[in-house]
Amino acid sequence: MVNCRQCNDFKAIQEALRSQGLWPDANKMPDLARPQNKAIEWPAQGEQIMPEIEQAKETPDAETHPYLVRKNVRRHNAIIDGPDLQIPIIDVTGRRQGVQFIDEDGKKKFSYKMPVNGNFSVIGGPIRDFAYIAEGWATAASIAQATGKPVVFALNAGNIHKVVAGLREAKPDATLVVAGDNDEAGIKAAEQAFAEHGVEYILPPSEGTDFNDLWVTQGPEATRKALTVRNLLDEVFFPEDAQAQLSRNYLVKKWLGEGQMSVLYGPSNTGKSFFALDMSWHVAASQPWNGCKVQGGSVLYLATEGGNAFHNRIVALRQKYPEHKDVKLAVRPSPVNLLDPNADLEKLAKLVREVSRKHGPVRMIVVDTLSRSMAGGNENAPDDMTRFIGNVDALRQVTLAHIMIVHHSGKDKAAGARGHSSLRSATDAEIELDHDAETGIRYAIATKQRDMETGARFDFVLDVIELGQDEDGDAVTTCTIAEASAEQIEEASKPKITGKNQLLLKRCFAQLRGERVGQPNPAGAGFPEASAYWTIDEEVLRDHFKGKITGASNPWQSYTRALDALIAGGHAVQNEGLVWFTAKDGRVKD
Repeated sequence: MVNCRQCNDFKAIQEALRSQGLWPDANKMPDLARPQNKAIEWPAQGEQIMPEIEQAKETPDAETHPYLVRKNVRRHNAIIDGPDLQIPIIDVTGRRQGVQFIDEDGKKKFSYKMPVNGNFSVIGGPIRDFAYIAEGWATAASIAQATGKPVVFALNAGNIHKVVAGLREAKPDATLVVAGDNDEAGIKAAEQAFAEHGVEYILPPSEGTDFNDLWVTQGPEATRKALTVRNLLDEVFFPEDAQAQLSRNYLVKKWLGEGQMSVLYGPSNTGKSFFALDMSWHVAASQPWNGCKVQGGSVLYLATEGGNAFHNRIVALRQKYPEHKDVKLAVRPSPVNLLDPNADLEKLAKLVREVSRKHGPVRMIVVDTLSRSMAGGNENAPDDMTRFIGNVDALRQVTLAHIMIVHHSGKDKAAGARGHSSLRSATDAEIELDHDAETGIRYAIATKQRDMETGARFDFVLDVIELGQDEDGDAVTTCTIAEASAEQIEEASKPKITGKNQLLLKRCFAQLRGERVGQPNPAGAGFPEASAYWTIDEEVLRDHFKGKITGASNPWQSYTRALDALIAGGHAVQNEGLVWFTAKDGRVKD
């Protein structure tokens, strides 16, 4: 059978095939004796049958084909013929048996009446002492590019054990390893090859994937690592084998480890989402985060609550960091179910693969928040929490990404994140957020680290960003985080007002100020810079306090003691009959 849409010169094709011993001669049957193994060097012998492959390699646009782009592989031994890729198929002697055609959409077919059993194609050969065996051509191409080893494309899963049988006979001294697909057919084929021929097999780490999926989503290093042939003794090491592990293992240094699971938790309205989004932005931009080094890459942010508000938050970040270009941050503003493994897990894994194909390997996934991703599950129930953690681990295994869970603290903040304790046991890193209601200072502390030191701290405030106006002419705002200044941190570190009468006195001051009673401080001895703080006449403040206090036998004494305690604690100042508060909210401009 002749298949050619280029020259259409049947006579020339016939002569070319005859010159290579491929055209049947009625007077002479071809010698079908199998050559000795030393004489077989695939794919060299197979490529001699197709000199047009070498010519095609010199064509500038020879690599351009939608299937190659989608699978992120080179052309290798394929030629591009119109809309199709053509893969040469040979038998164990190296003789051409036919072609596999792959169109632009990935649809595959073999040339007419081509025998399949025991036939194959070889990428990255020749085979001498080692070869992988894979089910699909793109998978074989990915393995060859990741490892630099020859790979046999076995046409389909059912043909693997037959290809192994032929290779065993032709190359008895070569080590063969089946790189199977991690699905029912792939596992069955790999196990059959092992049972019949003792050939070891390796599967990609995630169910339902092949090594091309791993190649596309995680790149060559992860693929090469997954294809490393190991034996049981490789799982242990002895003292003389121990080596210091000095390679970088962080995503955000001091805060997040590579490929780990973390929990970011705190009370409501502490800025958890703004914090997580800012950190995600810097990973996606491959930029240091608040002085901490970052191993950048694509980020998938699962915004399960807040919906379209995340559009405004991303616009605000874009305005705040105009110097950051090509920020590979993908935001999915919709609920997700991580309680049921049959709900969204496969969809999310596919989404990660698509983001990885377009923007590079996804290094971080944020689930914001845990409660909205449990689909009605009980955070306090061990069974539900264990299922949730198991599904997060499955997603982490298939993507190799760090997964951050945004969560709430319980009623008792000292007890940590809300819900069953199995969450804290499973997490590798834990970041606690809290805030000072008086000063507006928020802080994040790394309270647990499996592989790094704990105690990293970041003090920050929320900056209000105005994005524009709505239809009513009202300002549309959102927030970003900003590192707190030394002055703000000092303010927050001051002892808090705790006494009942002291708190009452401050409320009285605030009420009077709200009614515009008093005035900015004057200049002069004992006063701060002119008009820096709001002051109120002491007698006015005292009378207002005495009218508010209840149950006190001596209101005058209660007022005096409260004011003296505030002055002694550095919260208030009295000078020339005027009183003012030293905190941020006591200033005129605030």
